[in-house]
Amino acid sequence: MARKVRLPLYGPAQAEGPLGPLPVRRKALGILYYLALEGPTRREKLADLLWGHGAASQNLRVELTHLRGFFGREAFRGRVLELPPGVELDQTPGANEVMEGLEDLSPEFTGWLQGVRARLAVPKEALPIPERLKEVRPPALVVLVGPPGSGRRALARSLAERLGLPFRDGLGSSSGVFYLSDPLPSKEEALRLRPTPGQVLVVARSAFGEDPSFLLALRTRFPAEITRVLQVPRLGWGEVRRAYLRNLPFERAARFYLESGGRPEILRELLALDDPEALPQRVRAMVALEARHLPEEARRALEVLSLHPGPFPPEMAEAMGVEAQVGELERRGWLLFVEGRYRWAEPQFRRYLSSGTAPGERLRLHRRLADFFRDVGDLVAEAYHRWASGQPLEPGRWSRSLVGWRRFMADPTFPRTGFPLPEVLMGLGSPLALDDLPEELELVSWDGEAVEVSLVLDGPAVVHLEGQVYQRLPLGMGVDTQAFPFRLFFGDKGVYFLPSEVKARYFWGAVFPQNPLDYLFFLLPGIYHLGLGTQGLAVLTLKAYRPASGTTRVLAPLGQLVEV
Repeated sequence: MARKVRLPLYGPAQAEGPLGPLPVRRKALGILYYLALEGPTRREKLADLLWGHGAASQNLRVELTHLRGFFGREAFRGRVLELPPGVELDQTPGANEVMEGLEDLSPEFTGWLQGVRARLAVPKEALPIPERLKEVRPPALVVLVGPPGSGRRALARSLAERLGLPFRDGLGSSSGVFYLSDPLPSKEEALRLRPTPGQVLVVARSAFGEDPSFLLALRTRFPAEITRVLQVPRLGWGEVRRAYLRNLPFERAARFYLESGGRPEILRELLALDDPEALPQRVRAMVALEARHLPEEARRALEVLSLHPGPFPPEMAEAMGVEAQVGELERRGWLLFVEGRYRWAEPQFRRYLSSGTAPGERLRLHRRLADFFRDVGDLVAEAYHRWASGQPLEPGRWSRSLVGWRRFMADPTFPRTGFPLPEVLMGLGSPLALDDLPEELELVSWDGEAVEVSLVLDGPAVVHLEGQVYQRLPLGMGVDTQAFPFRLFFGDKGVYFLPSEVKARYFWGAVFPQNPLDYLFFLLPGIYHLGLGTQGLAVLTLKAYRPASGTTRVLAPLGQLVEV
C-alpha cells in the first residue's frame, strides 16, 4: 500500500506523513521537490544539480538509499527517477516563501529554486487598476487597447473585483463586467445593445490595426460620458520586481523585464520556461496571429525590418526594398516615427518575427544591412550586421576607426589607464533639492531609444549616484553610432558607466565600472544629463549636497576643482 506523504509548496520544505513530518534529510527533500515539480528526471541530471562534482553519482545513491527507508526498497530505482505513489505536492497558496529552507543545497539547485519562486510567487492582484478605470461605474463601456500579452483580460477581472460585480465572458442580460475579445460579435449585435444598469462592457481592442465594426457600432450606442478608452500601460519596474521577480538577482530580473516588454502575460510565459531569451510557443502564436491581419507584403517587410535590433532610418527600409510597406506598418501601429527614425511600438515582438526567417535568408539579409550601413558611414551598425551574418571582423581594421568610449571597449590595445582621476577632499553639507527630479528614478530603454533626465545645479554640489544598471552593448559598442551606454553628460564630455573594471579619465570624458554603481561626484553649476541610449534598465538613487569642509574623497571628472 502506497504511503501518503504531503509536500507543502509554500512554507518550510518538509515531507509530512500521517503522523507528522518525516525526518528526511535536506538534500533528499530537494530530490522530492524537484521530482514533484519537474516530473521524471534522469539520475545524472539530479546528481549534477545537487552536487556537480566527480562523486555526485555516489552522493545521489546515498540520498536515494536514505529515501527508500521511508518509501520502500523498490522506490527510486532505474536510470530515470520519479516520485513513488502516494507522494503529493500541496500547492495551496500561503503567505510564506516557496520551499523555505532549501536555498543553499548547491549553486545549481539555488538557481532552479529562484526560477520556481519567480514563477509561483505572484500576488493575487498582479495588475493594478489604472487611475482612469477607478472612476468607472455601471453602466459603462470600457475599451482596453493593447498588444497580445498586455493583460487586458486580467485588467477586466481586476475591475470586476473592484466594483464587486461578477466577471463574465461574452454578452448577457444580468449584472456584471462582460468581457469581449476576438472573435467579437457582429455589428448588428452591437446596434441592439444599450447601456444597462449594473453592467460594464469591456471590449479588448488590439493595439494593431483598425477599430473593428462591432466596436465602432457599439460606441454609437454609449454616450461619451460613460465610455472610457484606455491604452493598457506597461508594467513598471517597481511593481514587476515586487510581484514577479523579487527572488531573482538584478541582472537576471532586468533581462526578464526587458524581454517581456513590461507585458504580464509574456513575462509569465518566459518565467515558466526559466529563460528570458526563450521564444514561448504561446507568444509566437499570438504574434503570428496579429501579423496575419497584415497584407503579405507588409508581413514580409516586418520580418525583414526585425533583423535590425533598434531604431532605424527610413533609408534602411528603402535599401531593403520594403519602403512601400513602412507607411502601412506605421498606420497599423507596428512602427512609430520619432525624431527622424522608425522604432518598434512593441519591441519585445521583434525576436519572434525575426525567428521566422530561414537561416540562410537571415544571413543574406544581414549582409545587405551591413552593406547599407557601410554606405551611410555607420561603422558600428555595419560591424554588428557583419558579425550577425557570420562574417569575421578584423579588429585591427575597424576598432581603431572608433573614438571615445567605443574605442576603449573595442580596441584591446587602447590605454586602460588614461589620465589620473581628479579627486578633492571635502564633506557633505546640507542636502540640496533637485527640482522636478525624484530621489529614486528609473531609466528604461526598450528599443535602444535615448531616455534622459536633466540634473540642474544652480551652484557647486556633491552628487551621490547609486543604483544598479543592466545594459546591452553588442560587441561592446551598441547597435549603431547613435547608441550610448548609461552616462552622465555635460557639454561635450561624459562619464560613461561600462561593463569594465577600469576607472580612467580621457580628453573626451571618463569611464567607470557600472557595477557597483556607487559614486560621489563633485559637479560645478550647470545642466547635466543622465541618460541611457541602448536597450537596458538603470535603477538609480540620486542625492545632492552642498560642499563642505571634510576628508571624504570625491571624484571630479567633469569640471575644474574649486576651493571650498
